[in-house]
Amino acid sequence: MLLNALPTLNRNISTLIGLTAVIFWSTNVGLMRSVSESFGAVAGAALIYSVASMILVFMVGMPKFSTIPKSYLWWGSLLFVAYELCFALSIGYAQNSRQAIEVGMINYLWPTFTLLFAIIFNNVKANILIIPGCIFALVGICWVLGGDTGFDFFQIFTNLKANPLSYGLAFAAAMLWAA
Repeated sequence: MLLNALPTLNRNISTLIGLTAVIFWSTNVGLMRSVSESFGAVAGAALIYSVASMILVFMVGMPKFSTIPKSYLWWGSLLFVAYELCFALSIGYAQNSRQAIEVGMINYLWPTFTLLFAIIFNNVKANILIIPGCIFALVGICWVLGGDTGFDFFQIFTNLKANPLSYGLAFAAAMLWAA
C-alpha cells in the first residue's frame, strides 16, 4: 500500500511519482495500439485494463465503496467504462498507425469539451477568452495531426470516410470524458 505512505514521503518522491504518471499517460495511445495489434481491439483493451486494475489494487488496495455516494459511484463508473471502451476501441479499430494517432488526437478534445460543458451545464461563468482558448486548443490538435508534412484536412477526411467507426468512437470518448 505505497500510496497510504505518501504523507510521510518527501516532496521529491511525490514529484517523481507525478512525473511517472505523466510518462505513463503519454504512452497510452502507443500501448493501446501495440497491444490491440497483438490481441485484437476488444481483447487488448480488456487485457490492459485488467492488468491496470490489478496493479491499482496492489498499490492502493480495495476502495471502500460504502463511503462513496451511490449515484456518483454508478454514474461515474458508467461514464468511465463507456469512455475507456470508446477510447480503447477507437485505437484498436484504427486501420494503420496514422489513424491511431489521429483518433488519439481527437480524444484530446476532452479538455475543450470539459470547459464548454462546465459553462453550458453547470452555469460556470466565462469571459470572452474562452473563445481564443478553444481555438488554440483546436489549432494545437491540428498542428500535431499535421506532423512534419503540415495539416492536411483532405487526408484526415479520407481517413475518416474510410473508418468512421474509429473516429466516431474517439469523438464519443472525448465527449464522455468531459461528461
